[in-house]
Amino acid sequence: MGFRSPTKLKLSFRSIINLTVKFHTRLYSNNPASIRSSTELFELEKTYAGLFRAFTETQSISNGKALHCHILKTMPRPRLFLSNSLANVYSKCQSVDDARQVFDEMLQPDVVSWNTIIDGYFLSGLRSDAFAGFREMLRCGVAPDEFSFTRALKSCSSYRDFGVGLWIHCVIIKYGLGNSAFVANGLVEFYAKFGLLGEMMKVFDMLECKDIVLVNTVIGLLAKAGNFGEAFVKFRDYVLAFSMVPNRATFVNLLGGINGYESLRQGIQVHCLAIKLGFESDDAVENILVRMYCDCGFTNDAFDLLVCSDSKSVVSWTSLIDGYANLGCFQDALEVFYWICHEGGLLDDILLVCILGIAATSGCLQLGIQLHSLILKYGFESNSCIRHALMDMYAKCISMEDAQKIFQQLGKDCSVLSWTTIISGYVYNGFSMEALRSFYQMNREGFYVDSVSCISVLTGCTDLQAIDQGKQAHAFVIKSGCETDISVQTALLSLYADCGCLTEATKLFRMMRHDVVSWTALISAYAKLGYSEEALVWLVRMLQDGLKPNHFTFACALTASTKLTSSEIGKSLHAAIIKTGLEEDTFIGSALIDMYSKCGSMKSAVNYFTRTSKHDLILWNALLSGHAQHGNIAELLKAYNEMIDLGVKPDGITFLAVLTGCSHGGLVHKVIQYYTMMWDDFRIRPEIEHCACVVDALGRAGLFKEAVDFIQRMGFTPGSTMLRSLISSCINYGYVALGLAAVAKMVMWGMVDGSTYVLLSNLYAVEERWVDRRTAREAMEIVHINVKKVGKSWIAC
Repeated sequence: MGFRSPTKLKLSFRSIINLTVKFHTRLYSNNPASIRSSTELFELEKTYAGLFRAFTETQSISNGKALHCHILKTMPRPRLFLSNSLANVYSKCQSVDDARQVFDEMLQPDVVSWNTIIDGYFLSGLRSDAFAGFREMLRCGVAPDEFSFTRALKSCSSYRDFGVGLWIHCVIIKYGLGNSAFVANGLVEFYAKFGLLGEMMKVFDMLECKDIVLVNTVIGLLAKAGNFGEAFVKFRDYVLAFSMVPNRATFVNLLGGINGYESLRQGIQVHCLAIKLGFESDDAVENILVRMYCDCGFTNDAFDLLVCSDSKSVVSWTSLIDGYANLGCFQDALEVFYWICHEGGLLDDILLVCILGIAATSGCLQLGIQLHSLILKYGFESNSCIRHALMDMYAKCISMEDAQKIFQQLGKDCSVLSWTTIISGYVYNGFSMEALRSFYQMNREGFYVDSVSCISVLTGCTDLQAIDQGKQAHAFVIKSGCETDISVQTALLSLYADCGCLTEATKLFRMMRHDVVSWTALISAYAKLGYSEEALVWLVRMLQDGLKPNHFTFACALTASTKLTSSEIGKSLHAAIIKTGLEEDTFIGSALIDMYSKCGSMKSAVNYFTRTSKHDLILWNALLSGHAQHGNIAELLKAYNEMIDLGVKPDGITFLAVLTGCSHGGLVHKVIQYYTMMWDDFRIRPEIEHCACVVDALGRAGLFKEAVDFIQRMGFTPGSTMLRSLISSCINYGYVALGLAAVAKMVMWGMVDGSTYVLLSNLYAVEERWVDRRTAREAMEIVHINVKKVGKSWIAC
């Protein structure tokens, strides 16, 4: 199948050629000295202005400069409209210094002149200069128009600019443009940017004459903020009820807000309307429909949509592949990619980046190498996006050496994105110190530190628990101006919280703008550090602020209630989860089962599991772990067999739950049976935790010879948990020599902690070696291990 080229010029080259011919005709047939009438001069300037517009469309700054030189030689005083056209070329081509020079040479710049230079600053990323230009225009007495205000509002990008935006709104009202739909469009975008949807809707509702452009913007902003229901109401009340003619943007903005099964019914209705109005074949609408069905899990419907329409859009097919990948259906995604290649479809950089992302996410280095060969074959190796995708792929496939090679090959093409990618790779592979060194090197070489690189290095400091380096990185963040970015603030919050600096984390939280992610990070920090009651208090405050918790927030709160062993709090959280419609979420479901089982209400855990419609491996594992903790061996094995009968493939966590339950139940033969089954039937390689269960079961049964033989055969160093369980069994059965040998191994391998001294003391007590026992307890006091006095209670009378 053949694909249309995604690149379309707004102005055809034939038009540019025609204008150029006209220009040369004028240039050679009319010597400047022979131009006698102002009419001829005006016509010539119009021709030049037309050429400047063509150069703007094609981003041809070199041709613009050549024509500029000719004008300087032949026209000492060009008309204002021609100077504006010239300044526009420089502004649109982001040559703001040249644009400013042309602007400064104007005798009386008008509002178009000011708008052009403001636009140039904005497009060049100089937002503060753009706003300064707007203020200077007002000071010079030039009345701003609609375009002036929209550009000024777009310049208010960071949290610190919010007050400036409010001032601009006041100026808009002062100049009587409050009822302009064009200006209102800029205002609603401004308020939505700062999360003030209420203020946004006030601007929209107060406007008397609403056009389809403004309605589309409001629908898109509501949908983007997660308020699809309200977006659909606006679509119904303004587009359908007022007989507005929907366009491409209407469907794209509305359908873009559907990302869950709950809103799919309305999405299908909008799809039907798109078919009725003939928009289904539009590439942009087709692409958003594919994304909608994929986001809701209906990838087969998305595939059928493209096949039935005989779609030639590489963007839509890429969206389908991305949809499969997001659902973890990597094989299906690759089959679509292979089919595209087989049918002769056009490969582009976006599609290849998507497929490289699949290799990175799945950790399949072999697939990544094959794709790298394909990239070299078709000459995409110099593409910047693909280079960075290759670096990311190799990093996530645990091949940092190859990622470093690509980074080093960049040479002069190295950018902020390059540094950010390699830093993220180091963090992902656990080389946090290398990530810090690269971050400092990036700063020394004069690269601008962006929010992504800041987040990466802060994550590295968090992983290392390196609070001192984290504080240095915090200073870099402030210096770079990224401290107002909500994602960076959340990373800083996680750094201080995970390093145990709750006071600093709380101070930072009070200073930052709050969203669901920042609230969740704070609640998680308190819950993780054992401050369960405080974590739940923060959850209440979050609800009082009117924010809706997500599944991560509820999972953290459930963890806190679990540590408090309070089933009443857990039930209250469960009720709130049902109210927010998140009960079917797998992540929350697992946390609910864990909460009920650890709070002693296994019946409630089983009831919840039975009610849920989707029983995936995560929920099964949570249920099995609960039965294992409660010693319900019969129910544990029954649930495991039911899971296998339903075709759910177990993993290492599944077998850990089964082995733990059987071990605690004294079922040695079952432990051996399921341990053997792991590799023989499911090709799951046993980890140290599984081996510890086997040793524990053998020790509980007094089979010490078999336990020692198993440890010697398992092929890796036994962990501290395994040796402690063996020593405990030795104490119970009086095998003191073996227990002391195990303690000696723990000392040799650096596994000694307070529990080791307790076990050693108990071993001496078995043989009534009271002097040695006293020595062991004195050693505990020397290393500041809390020792309970023999024969005394800690409970005060």
